[in-house]
Amino acid sequence: MKTTVRLVLSALLLVAGTLGVRAQNAIVVYQKDGTVAKFSFTEKPVVTYSGSDLVMTTSKTSVQYPIYLLQKIGFDVDDIIDGVEEVTVPQTQFSFRDGTLTISGGEPGSVVSLYTIKGTMAGQYRLDGNGCATIPLQNLGKGLYIVKNKQFSFKFHKP
Repeated sequence: MKTTVRLVLSALLLVAGTLGVRAQNAIVVYQKDGTVAKFSFTEKPVVTYSGSDLVMTTSKTSVQYPIYLLQKIGFDVDDIIDGVEEVTVPQTQFSFRDGTLTISGGEPGSVVSLYTIKGTMAGQYRLDGNGCATIPLQNLGKGLYIVKNKQFSFKFHKP
């Protein structure tokens, strides 16, 4: 009888101990201006440094962040939204710096659209002859935004 009670109590403690453990789904980059970016573990994120920038590289993209603009880096344990479509061009790079989004490595001349999470167009830009664009974000209101092009799409949060 004592062995059965011990076995049941041990099993209950084991189950209770695992209830508090939550799977980590992504690496989250928090910037001082409140911008938050999530990089899903399914995309195999790698954090490196280049000069004074943190570089987040995944199987689909690469993003550079100036270290002085970062607040913290952590893990997301909640379900994440991956965006409208998957990023399909690994050489396309995005960086957030000084209130602007910089895109490089895209298809030259292609259109980049910026939408609110409700689907309203907030701006439209064209990549230059080198496949680059600088998109000002200072005048955008708070909220989630989607950046979309025929090669890529992703979301970001503006506080």
